[in-house]
Amino acid sequence: MQQEYIPTLLGVTFRTGRGAEDAIPYVAVMEACRHVDQIDPFSTLESIPTVEEMAEYLARLDPQNTLIATVHEHMIAFVRVGWWEEEDGTWLYLHVGRVLPEWRGRGLGTALVHWAEHRLRTLATGHPTHGKGTFGANASSTEISATELLLNEGYTVYYTSAQMECTDFVHLQKPRLPEGFALRPAIPEQYRLIWEAARRHWAGFTKANSVPTEEDYQEFLSLITPDPELLKVLWYNEQPIAIVQGSISHDTGIIDDVIVSSAYKRRGLAEALLRYDMITMRERGTQRIRLHTDATNRHGARSLYEKLGFRVIKTFPRYRKPIGD
Repeated sequence: MQQEYIPTLLGVTFRTGRGAEDAIPYVAVMEACRHVDQIDPFSTLESIPTVEEMAEYLARLDPQNTLIATVHEHMIAFVRVGWWEEEDGTWLYLHVGRVLPEWRGRGLGTALVHWAEHRLRTLATGHPTHGKGTFGANASSTEISATELLLNEGYTVYYTSAQMECTDFVHLQKPRLPEGFALRPAIPEQYRLIWEAARRHWAGFTKANSVPTEEDYQEFLSLITPDPELLKVLWYNEQPIAIVQGSISHDTGIIDDVIVSSAYKRRGLAEALLRYDMITMRERGTQRIRLHTDATNRHGARSLYEKLGFRVIKTFPRYRKPIGD
């Protein structure tokens, strides 16, 4: 632990992580931030995990990559770091943290960011970044203090996602599909083919894609296996050319992915599959449907979602800063 990056605050103690043992106070800190930061429990971009989910996650982390601030053994703040290589060769070094509202404005958040940056610089020396390393951090449009902190530390917005919601989908009708296209359930033997088609679509399409891994495929399986009916696939010549991947959490429908092969765009295929998935969700009794997309509408996705009744309810800027700064 690098002491020069730790603040001098009366009564505050700093330590590295303790794995799953930290899960209960970790979630408690996030719950305490819910109102001030307006954390949305139905969001597809932010959440407050259960203690069980947090314990499982923390158990996989290197404890040295987490710094925790405590007062009388009570957690008041934390920051954790992680990293991955993106498809364009950029190495993204991300830090994520929270500070209890009553402890903000005392320099604690700044010190945690400095510690995280120092830790990430140290880790980056062991990676083949070839000069393409960058710090990353997230703060939603409702996280006012975190936004101010990042801007003060020299971070700038790299891209912004928009959280969208639809609550008026009672009157949606099933559309007619163009001749030659078949909508049929996917079977497990086709899941990897579908996932690979999705990865080809997203390669170079967005501003930040990690290099696909087998772990990503397993995550894809974990989303669709419990409810394969919400994976809508349009086939043409036995190839998946349009995909809408959905899921349901409690009474909230979630559109996880919308993909149309470049050769078949502008034929209404994405809208058709979205309607089918939204109708399925309606039949399951969902009260709202959520998704997120590029806030700038660079590829027209936001306009399509607005046509179907979605509206932007919150934005999520993603911040970056050159690692050399």
